Amino acid sequence: MTVKVNLDTVIVPVVFLAVTLVAGNNLSACVGPIVGARILTRQTAGLLAMVGFTTGLLLQGSGMTHTVALLLPDATAQLETEALLVAIAIFIIAYMVRVPVSFSMSIVGFLAGLSVTRGITTDLAFMAEVVVMWVVAPAIAALLAFYLTPVIYRRKTKDIWKRIRFYKGLLIVLSFTTAYVSGANTLSLIVATGGFQAATLIAGIIGIIVGSLFLGEGVIRRISQESYMMRYSNAVNTLAVSTVLVEIAAILHLPLSATQTTSASVFGTGLSYKTKLMSLKPFLTIVLGWIIAPILSFTIGLLL
Repeated sequence: MTVKVNLDTVIVPVVFLAVTLVAGNNLSACVGPIVGARILTRQTAGLLAMVGFTTGLLLQGSGMTHTVALLLPDATAQLETEALLVAIAIFIIAYMVRVPVSFSMSIVGFLAGLSVTRGITTDLAFMAEVVVMWVVAPAIAALLAFYLTPVIYRRKTKDIWKRIRFYKGLLIVLSFTTAYVSGANTLSLIVATGGFQAATLIAGIIGIIVGSLFLGEGVIRRISQESYMMRYSNAVNTLAVSTVLVEIAAILHLPLSATQTTSASVFGTGLSYKTKLMSLKPFLTIVLGWIIAPILSFTIGLLL
């Protein structure tokens, strides 16, 4: 007896799982600095990120349907499900071996591979724009952080406690905006890959709640504590740069993960210290993940 599976139904739990994993992972980019600096507790920061993710998804998320349409025109429910499952598999394997990867890179790589092997016409100019964004955005983030950090640090103040209170308030706002643009970009790309309908949108929101509140403990420590203890001014610089770059990408409908820009900003900030050593291993591992994810997913797309 043959059992027929309704892929339109299967795609909903797949979207939920993908969003849950990515929301938990992206907490490091959004609220890692304020948790590391002990401005907010992990639970409160998770609630802040949850609201930011959801707001970005609802207000700007539909724009990512344009991205999916350009990468894989007339995608069927089967192709959408395959793309998300492959990205989930790569994400989980990478997490188990502690090599962080970008979920959006995995989805884009797989869709590109499918378009080649199945002879589907893809907008090559748009694909080139995506790749350029992946290279240029982290480089810009690192350079801005490298040059802005000393400028901010040299600024003197008569009331140090007033400045600290200002930085704390600003960090909370920037953590929210970073979560917002992550919701508008990466999380929206996941929902858009699943069709961006009422059912997948609701699944995405539930996934955001679960991922924000119950996942991400370890990845928060990776950015906020493994590299170095961040000053308030450093964290402000990091989150501001990341927010601007990812929002620009979202407006242009280009997939870009907040973890890419935030990690690059942290790296640039660390390099700006001339008298403090910084471990390069976490950042080299992250860059390795950026390279592996799209190549591996593209190869899988070619083979399917």
